[in-house]
Parts: sequence; structure tokens; C-alpha cells
Amino acid sequence: MMRFCWPSQTAAAATLLLCSSATLAQQRSADFDPRDFSGHWDRVTAIESFGDVPGGARGVVAGGQEAPFTAEGKTRFDANLPGYGPRRQMQRNDPLGRCEPMGLPRLLNAEIRPPHSTFEVVQTPARLLQFFEYRHDWREVWLDGRALPALEDTYPKWNGYSVGRWEGDVLVVESIGFDDRSWLDKLGYPHSDELRLEERYRRLDADTMELTMTVVDPIIYSEPFESDRKIFQLNRGKANSWDEQIYCVPAEELSYQDLVGTENTIE
Repeated sequence: MMRFCWPSQTAAAATLLLCSSATLAQQRSADFDPRDFSGHWDRVTAIESFGDVPGGARGVVAGGQEAPFTAEGKTRFDANLPGYGPRRQMQRNDPLGRCEPMGLPRLLNAEIRPPHSTFEVVQTPARLLQFFEYRHDWREVWLDGRALPALEDTYPKWNGYSVGRWEGDVLVVESIGFDDRSWLDKLGYPHSDELRLEERYRRLDADTMELTMTVVDPIIYSEPFESDRKIFQLNRGKANSWDEQIYCVPAEELSYQDLVGTENTIE
């Protein structure tokens, strides 16, 4: 049975406020499509690592577990010298400092300064595009029902090859075909060219999106390596973008090094 708000004279103001709030909530809910991720999304969770592990959470997290390295994975991890976090090194070898692309999933973990959006999503029935404004980079996720190709039929790319499918209102993205020179995050967690990345996107409400990721990489990790829970907020204001274009090319070398060379701590 439909109920109408009908304030009495003694409670008019309070009831009107309650009715107005309910009406706004209903309108917002009516505009919310859980399968539509279009818009500018700002990450609001603080940890900028891939997983909730001691090296990636400004020190040891209560109950945190180190990544499940294989012997090869631990060797590669120890050889990666980041300029951030507890393993900060003055002589670092971060691929970012060599002008190499961030790759995935590091683009999803990138440090972003407000009010710039972490990424923008443009979605069509057949394809979802993510534009990462910090590096003016992008990736595509195919939604047209195609299957992932066999790994031997791909060639290494910084952002891999991605297809998505729906599990209810959860968008599950699977990716393979990665260049192994990139890191999972700025703290130096490595991957091989056998990396298989799974992302699970879910809209918790009209303004909030949840992302969890899982890395399956038998060369580097002895078991699936799961990320922490990342939360993004929909930016409903004026679309943000970086005022400058950040490229690491000879013409921009000094400004680029000034930007990335001084960011040695987790903000």
C-alpha cells in the first residue's frame, strides 16, 4: 500500500524534512544502475599498495600477512628497490623512474592528489574504457562475450588483454598478457609474464564503488595473492583532469623528474 507524507500542524517541519529526505533518497535510488560504472572515480582508501601486507600499509598491519612468495618471487622482490614505504631505498630502480608505463594493476593503485580523479570510466554494451588521468593512460575491457585468448596467443602489453563478465551485479574482469617489467604497486611487488589478474567491481550504492583484485602468478606467488578492499567515490562535480600532461620524454625530463623524484614517502 502506498503511503503519503501528510504532516500535522504540530509536526509539520519535522515531517516535511523527513519526507523531503525520503523523496531525495528514492530519486537517487531510481537513478542508480548497479551495472553502470560510468563517471569519474576517486579512490578514498588510503593504502596505495596492492595488498594489505606489512610493506604496504605504512608499517605492520595488525593481522597483516606478507605476500605468498615463491623462492623466485622473493628474489625478484628483494631486487626491486622502491623509493617509498618501509623498504625505501636511496638507490632505487622503480620502472617509473625509467619512464616506463605503470601497467596494471599499478595504475589502479596509483597515488592521486585531490581533486584529480583516479580514473574515468566510459562504458558501452560491448566495451568499458578506463582513462587514468595521472599518466594519460587507458585500457579497454571487452564486454561482448568473447573469451580470453590462450596466453601463448598474446604478446606482452603494459595493460594486458582484458575481458569482463557479469556475476549478478558484480563486474568480473580477467586479464592476461602482461609485460613483466612493471610492478604491482609502488612498493616493488613483482609479477611475471604469466600473471593472471582478476578484478571484481561492485557498486555499493549510487556514489560508492568497491574493487578487489586477485593475482594468480605461479612464477612469483605460491598461491593467489589477494588485494585489500579498495573503495572509490563517484565524483559528481565538474569533471576533473590534470592541468598538465605528464610525459617522460626529453622535452619534459626535468619537470617529470622533479615530480616523481621527490615523492619518497607514502602520503
